[in-house]
Amino acid sequence: MNDKIIFERKAYSKLLEWKNKYAPDYALFIKGARRTGKTTLAEVFGKKEYLSYIKIDFTNADSELKNLFINGLMDLDSFFTAIEFIYKTKLYPGKSLIIFDEIQLFPQARQALKVLLDDKRYHYIETGSLASVIKKSRESEILIPSEEDSLFINPLDFDEFLIALGRKDLCDIISDFVTNLRPIPNVILKELIFNFRLYMSIGGMPQAIARYIETKDFTNVDHVKRQIIELYKQDMKEQGAVPSDNLFNLFENIPSELSKLNKQYILSHADKNARYSRYEESIGWLEDAQVINVARCVSEPSTALSLSLSDTKFKMYLLDTGLLLTLAYDDGSPLTNEFYESILKDKLHVNEGMLLENIVAQGLTSIGKKLRYNIKIDKERRKTV
Repeated sequence: MNDKIIFERKAYSKLLEWKNKYAPDYALFIKGARRTGKTTLAEVFGKKEYLSYIKIDFTNADSELKNLFINGLMDLDSFFTAIEFIYKTKLYPGKSLIIFDEIQLFPQARQALKVLLDDKRYHYIETGSLASVIKKSRESEILIPSEEDSLFINPLDFDEFLIALGRKDLCDIISDFVTNLRPIPNVILKELIFNFRLYMSIGGMPQAIARYIETKDFTNVDHVKRQIIELYKQDMKEQGAVPSDNLFNLFENIPSELSKLNKQYILSHADKNARYSRYEESIGWLEDAQVINVARCVSEPSTALSLSLSDTKFKMYLLDTGLLLTLAYDDGSPLTNEFYESILKDKLHVNEGMLLENIVAQGLTSIGKKLRYNIKIDKERRKTV
């Protein structure tokens, strides 16, 4: 790895639990949207917790390497010797990790895990985009191994963001006051609000946070976020599973829908001819790719929420509020430092409700909560309230 900034991630403890309890019988599939830090997390884990590790990056794997996974599994001694030779790294039984990076680009390697796990010689982590994995696996008609645990990686949450900025003291303060149900003094509250607005502006994507730490220049940060958004759009264009135009319509209309007082995402605002049946698969693709977080409407806010779940009524949020801000104010050029300063000083004279609603959805998703909402109807006035 290069001298890039490495962030402390809560998911690290989940990797330790997998290593101590479930490996080598199960591989760990680290899933998530692009640029959320999946590969970095796997490499940091390999470097810290194993005697050696090898990362096999399938974005640049040649035909000889791929052929090992197709025709070389009958002789695993020779298979592993070849892997050691290619990557110039010694593997130690029970003490080495092999990372399959961007596994969606070569599903045959995922199928090979069945044989490799039966061998129980090493531990295995996979990384990849879930939507692409599903598509490629179907196209290749591979057998997906059942010996596979999953771990979803989201953008950094507020705690992780504060720690990245060297403000773990604020995390401890929040924990202390919340645990003991004590009001936070104004002098501390002002500092917390400022940092929360900073988090809302920058977002939780590791590259954007790293650029802020390195430069303190919001224009540079915004440039990074635009690159990530363009990467997602390129994925939508190339995926081939559903109409790309549908994906673009849904994605680009998220800020507009959140800025309105709609009780649900109105598909006709994105496409006047839209019908849910035409867009259902596209919504599913974006959700599987973790580019969006979807809140489903429930008619009865009881403990059994799934019993009154609506298929067609939903709200849609971007995976990261920093990306939402950039997408919402995209006029073709990076947002200025003055624009970001207006957010930090609470002087952005527009509806900030969409940012706050999105960041709540982002926070709930980061702790594994399914997003649900209820529309209350005033029967006398026959209106929603």
